[in-house]
Amino acid sequence: MGARERSSGSVSARLQGALEALYGLERHKSGLGLDGSRRLLEALGSPERRFRAVHVAGTNGKGSVCALVERVLRAAGRSTGLFTSPHLVDFRERIRIRGRWASEDELEARLEHIQGLPEGRGRTFFEVTTALGFDRFAAHAVEWPVVEVGLGGRLDCTNVITPEVAVITGVGLDHTEILGDTLEAVAREKAGIVKPGVPVISGAAGAPAAVIEEVAREKGSPLVAAAARVKLRECRVGPGGTRFEAEAAPWGTLALSLGLRGRLQLENAQVAIAALSVLAERGLEIPAGAVREGIAAAAWPGRLEPCPTEPRLWWDGAHNPQGAERLARAWVEDLGFEPPEAVVFAVSRDKDAAAMLQTLARLAPRARLLVTRTRSERALAPAALGERAAELGWPAESEPDVARALERALGRAGRGKVLLAGSLFAVGEAMEALGGAPGEWL
Repeated sequence: MGARERSSGSVSARLQGALEALYGLERHKSGLGLDGSRRLLEALGSPERRFRAVHVAGTNGKGSVCALVERVLRAAGRSTGLFTSPHLVDFRERIRIRGRWASEDELEARLEHIQGLPEGRGRTFFEVTTALGFDRFAAHAVEWPVVEVGLGGRLDCTNVITPEVAVITGVGLDHTEILGDTLEAVAREKAGIVKPGVPVISGAAGAPAAVIEEVAREKGSPLVAAAARVKLRECRVGPGGTRFEAEAAPWGTLALSLGLRGRLQLENAQVAIAALSVLAERGLEIPAGAVREGIAAAAWPGRLEPCPTEPRLWWDGAHNPQGAERLARAWVEDLGFEPPEAVVFAVSRDKDAAAMLQTLARLAPRARLLVTRTRSERALAPAALGERAAELGWPAESEPDVARALERALGRAGRGKVLLAGSLFAVGEAMEALGGAPGEWL
């Protein structure tokens, strides 16, 4: 996932300066590869060899799966880490130790150290951030970090680890200029995290599932289909979350409550429980109570949730056509809502904006559409978004930033709901304006 060009105003000027030196180093195809990361990590004493990890890739849902797995492991008494991207408001969200982000002074000192190393010069934002995360995990004696792939898998900076289990969630078309323009090509890149002999959990279906199966067979890696490993029953989905039963070894049938909303999150929970089941099978003690506690307590902000200060506003970070389809379905089928009265949409230039707008137009054909942009240098201009919407017969109003677009949308929505979608960056900027940022603890 992309870098954010700004962090929260809550960080010190010195740390902000160190972060600004990294921003803008977005990863392009020519910059992909693992050699730089390996050299940098070796210079730091190979911290990635000092913990056992869960490695998670996928087009949609991988962050949620990471949050669920980490929270259950924490409930089981393990010393956990969580490495994810992008952050919504504050850079420190990316690196968490036992649920808490790393201290500002610590990050500032280690960033300065990393950038002062010969191996740290000329490295990308993602290489430095990954090294920083692994360095902090090792320093704090983290036993079990859960590591989210940033982009793809095969050449992602995080792919220097050999995990205890690899996880691949659903596969869709995203970052096609780097990963390929077919589902099979994208699946093969994501399956690049599969290591010889390491179990791989697959939440994919159709052609991508076949590709992952082929790669697992080539690597001699046991393949576990999440839907076969974990049987779900009695699923009740609503605006407050989901209640369901999950049958999985070694726990048998568990009655579970999930705060994350929508059937997509139910599928993510199935994948997470499958990964935990395999870890338990391999000797890690994970009591049934820890599964219940962790699944119930897991939070992953910015995904299909209401704004805490304005209940008419709901936001979701869906930023590709598959995610938009799932969002539209969840709005009607899972939340039981009427179509929103207004839609605020912002998106990055490399996304399929037309396909997402088409889906949202089907969801809310009479809604007012407000197009805007985030502060990201990759943001698509509102004028270009308006042109795409006009081609679909959906007239759009334009605002120069997310905060003003939301203010206008809420003013026009009356008692109806407003939906913000298209970009996690946009959700982050909405949180800056209205509250709801993840904060120090997760």
